[in-house]
Amino acid sequence: MKKLKLIAGTLFLSAFLFTACDGLLDTTPKQSIDATEALTNAENVKSVLIGAYDAIGGGDLYGGWFLMMPDFLAADDEFDFSGTFFGPRQIRLKEQQYDNANATGTWIDAYDAINIANSALDGLDLLEGDERDRVEGEAKFIRGLIYFDLVRLYATQYVAGGPNGQAGVPLVLTPTTTIDESSNVARSTVGEVYAQVISDLTDAKSLLSDVNPVRSYYANSMVASAVLSRVYLQMEDYDNARIEADRVIASGNYSLTDTYADAFNNVENSTEDIFSMQVSAQDGANSMFTFYSADSRGDVDINQAHVDEYEAGDDRLNLFYNDPSDGVLRSGKWNDGVNGNVQQIRLAEMYLTRAEANFREGVPYVGADPIDDLNEVRDRVNLPTYTLPTEFDLNDILLERKLELMFEGQLLHDIKRTQGTVGTRSYDDPKLVLPIPRREIDSNPNLCQNASYTGPTC
Repeated sequence: MKKLKLIAGTLFLSAFLFTACDGLLDTTPKQSIDATEALTNAENVKSVLIGAYDAIGGGDLYGGWFLMMPDFLAADDEFDFSGTFFGPRQIRLKEQQYDNANATGTWIDAYDAINIANSALDGLDLLEGDERDRVEGEAKFIRGLIYFDLVRLYATQYVAGGPNGQAGVPLVLTPTTTIDESSNVARSTVGEVYAQVISDLTDAKSLLSDVNPVRSYYANSMVASAVLSRVYLQMEDYDNARIEADRVIASGNYSLTDTYADAFNNVENSTEDIFSMQVSAQDGANSMFTFYSADSRGDVDINQAHVDEYEAGDDRLNLFYNDPSDGVLRSGKWNDGVNGNVQQIRLAEMYLTRAEANFREGVPYVGADPIDDLNEVRDRVNLPTYTLPTEFDLNDILLERKLELMFEGQLLHDIKRTQGTVGTRSYDDPKLVLPIPRREIDSNPNLCQNASYTGPTC
């Protein structure tokens, strides 16, 4: 039976079904209490929700690999991985196998976090009023966010207007407390997963206030809208993408930092951060610093091919620097130290989403003309602003988006939704999709495998 672990005052669901292979972590703490005993009062339910935030901040999820794996899959000649770890190297080279450690760890930790969120939702009857709404909204936000990133990485691209009956990921919407035949959940379709993501995030948007009353850096209604704008953009639902992005921009809760560099390397949220993973000496992980920074491993080597994409005078170029140890070019986005926050979504992305969606949909524009949103981003990095709409096209908008959000985990997803390429690989190349982990295929007869990997294919 799964246990609800009480560690330093925070409740965590153990993951017998979804744990990593490290046996040292499998022991039950002396402070642990059974799940059936834990969810007996409101404070315990709220503690479970805190446990869900703790879980998603881990290095395999939003503390690092949920951002790095899509960028590594999208990399061609723009950057290399020079580290000694075999899993990231496989992914960068598009040679990952179905037992890839990073793909496995992310899958396991994602479903562990989903199980914690489901447990918080299971205890809602112990809460009342605004408190109940907040816990439900935050738990659904966490679940919807995770399922969105799982389906983007472990399944093929959503097809706008298509049936989307291709295999997605398993949808588990209730807590798993015992392991039996019912635990062998099959993969839902991509369409079903996206429908669940939209349902969870829409509920979160309506249930949450615009500013979280408990912790300012936890999810709120605007954070839910920001992620919804990503979801709709991935689905090529440009009207809803621009509506949600505009809602965030129009709230006035966020503003671009004075310089591009000011948006990064902060131990506290900047004015631009809509949602960030909070990291401290006691909690959280910043694997971005670990792998990107010259002050740590410095495993991500930026190539000249990427630098050449920027216009002369682009202030974003000033954030690159030469590693003093070997002279290799590095990105300075993640030099904030092991205790620096890991940004998930920034206001600049909302401007670029609204610009692209408005450009595609046409007039009447929502919120602002595309030229105005593009100029917001370009002016901040000291680039000439556009004066006429004829001076740019969709490719210019997409390039602006790429350069602004580079090394933040969005490149692969943009390539897939725009049907681009990674070198000579088409956006639908099977190696641009992660494998369902071997341990899951071996233990669950109802799971099928993605194309090009070992196991019963879908």
